[in-house]
Amino acid sequence: MQGASYADQVGGTDGDRDVTRILFVCTANQCRSAMAEAIARRRFAGLPFAFASAGLIEGGRPMPPAGVQVAGENGFDLSGHLSKRADTTQLRGWDVILTMTREHVRELVAADRELWPRVFTLPQFVRWLDEHPPSRHVLLREWIELAGSERPRSDMIGSNEQDDIADPVDEPAEAWRVLVAELTSEIDSMARHLVGDRAGAPLDAQFAAR
Repeated sequence: MQGASYADQVGGTDGDRDVTRILFVCTANQCRSAMAEAIARRRFAGLPFAFASAGLIEGGRPMPPAGVQVAGENGFDLSGHLSKRADTTQLRGWDVILTMTREHVRELVAADRELWPRVFTLPQFVRWLDEHPPSRHVLLREWIELAGSERPRSDMIGSNEQDDIADPVDEPAEAWRVLVAELTSEIDSMARHLVGDRAGAPLDAQFAAR
């Protein structure tokens, strides 16, 4: 996985300036962030974007069987997935960091305050794009550094149903299907803002075509 500083960690990233690098983060990297990475990789296939995922606790955990099952239903083979931990001191190279809850944002910013402009929950980032559409002629990171720094930090206090994506780790397959639908909707919306007509077909259309 790109950006791995150790076998079980995800840290800094470098490389082509024209490639936008997005890191998904959740608690353990067993469920939400791993599924988001898989969905985003397919949605942005062939475009100058790189995706990875990580958790905030020790790595080495597989995805639960119900998650592997639902991933397979949607064309993703995550049977060999092992979670990785985010090295919170080495994340400044990521252009955007998208978390699954406000709590994750708080933990990342507490570890490195310089991350603040570029850390959002996934749903919040989509709303932010709705309200502050970036110019197609600027690098995403430059736009984020400018526009994101003006966000009120009070937005990350507590929890909020609009921002927090539920963890299905101990839930049956149906909860995982809800997760996939929610992540797919958010990532489709993100793609429409970031790449417009260059994006592939929305994932729900891809599923219907199979």
